[in-house]
Amino acid sequence: MTIQANCDEIIGDSLIVEGMPIMGENLVTKALLSARKYMAGIPPLKIRLEKFFPAGSGIGAGSGNAAALLKWLKENFALKITAEQIGKLGADVAFLASDSVIAEARGVGELLTPAGEAPKLGWILAFPKWASNTKEAYAKLDAMRDDSGCYHAPTDEEIAKETAEYLEKLKNRLRVGRLPNDFFPVLAAEHREYGIAEEIASATGACGWGLCGSGSAFFGLYDSHEAARNAEKIYGNENWILKTFYLEGLS
Repeated sequence: MTIQANCDEIIGDSLIVEGMPIMGENLVTKALLSARKYMAGIPPLKIRLEKFFPAGSGIGAGSGNAAALLKWLKENFALKITAEQIGKLGADVAFLASDSVIAEARGVGELLTPAGEAPKLGWILAFPKWASNTKEAYAKLDAMRDDSGCYHAPTDEEIAKETAEYLEKLKNRLRVGRLPNDFFPVLAAEHREYGIAEEIASATGACGWGLCGSGSAFFGLYDSHEAARNAEKIYGNENWILKTFYLEGLS
């Protein structure tokens, strides 16, 4: 994403989107409108956005774009906006607009507790040919819990303990398998391909794997470049995969 002041104030703001299509409201536009509510003096902007990741993948790409714009406005126009105000834009925006590499998020994502350094692992992201609508995913999750009749909501202490255990193992590059995500059973019931994705992750030596957010992307965590690249190639050969991406995190 590139941002610059638009010299032609008659035209006003300009947003050009290239690459993957964006359905519905663009979070970049929403973030800019929100910023102007809290601070005057932001000039008309010319923004060019190259959309590489597909919408509805659960990785927070749209939220990341909004967060990047807010950080740019803070640096260039001294924008003052609280995490609570940012949180109204979306559950992931406050974290992505923060300086934390990894954090525990509560509330609607605006209550952040930094969690130190992220595990030094390589990420393989596999994007399927379908998207996941967050609102629909939550509705299906609620329905699944109602049907089971035995859902137990974990306590804050249980969540903190589980999170710390997983992070410690991953930092030591130990195998943990599938990472907890309540949405996984929901999407796995609709798409058997997630079972195939798990098999690939396990067979290629991933330390951990799972579903990105509310879906639809799948991730694998690897402790070597070779293993990660091998997994990326295998995922890329699956006919239900739209694209893959290797996110470098190894040292």
